[in-house]
Amino acid sequence: MIMDALSAIEKRRSISKLVMPGPNGEQLGVLIGAAIAAPDHAKLKPWRFIVLRGAAKDAFSDVFANSYLQACDKAGSAPDEATLTKERTKLERAPVVIVAVHQARPHNSVTVDEQRDAVAAAVENLLIAATALDFGTMWRTGNSVQDPHVRAALGVGADDSIVGFIYVGTIAPECTPKPRELPNARDLIEIWHT
Repeated sequence: MIMDALSAIEKRRSISKLVMPGPNGEQLGVLIGAAIAAPDHAKLKPWRFIVLRGAAKDAFSDVFANSYLQACDKAGSAPDEATLTKERTKLERAPVVIVAVHQARPHNSVTVDEQRDAVAAAVENLLIAATALDFGTMWRTGNSVQDPHVRAALGVGADDSIVGFIYVGTIAPECTPKPRELPNARDLIEIWHT
């Protein structure tokens, strides 16, 4: 059973380790469908979603490792084996990784920032939809979003940006989220007066 939107928003957490099963093709369609329902100024569709799973995800791990090795070479330093292993295995934290890419669209009144905000809103929709389908997620960024080798491997243009790597899968038993205490929303409401 799919949970309602408010429950999914309240339940959503960042989960560091996700296991099989991940979303299947139909569920991926639901997640991307939720993502593209986000606010989109002038209907520019400034997003692209690249799914990494199975052999493709394994192959992409080499992109991260090679990028690290090239950075070490450029800096004239020896690679650290622990860091190399971390780069090579970081995609193993989830069965599916969705790369959210902002593709800048030329427009006379919708700024690049507004377009990127639309992609961020799309990612949040995706996270909530995944939670509603009982999957765990983690929105990761870090140095990889700026790395030229990673960007090239994904076909990210010079004017575009990687908004995040969205890890999706079943929550590992040892990572079951604990209830969190949120501040009282009423305490955060400020009414503007003239």
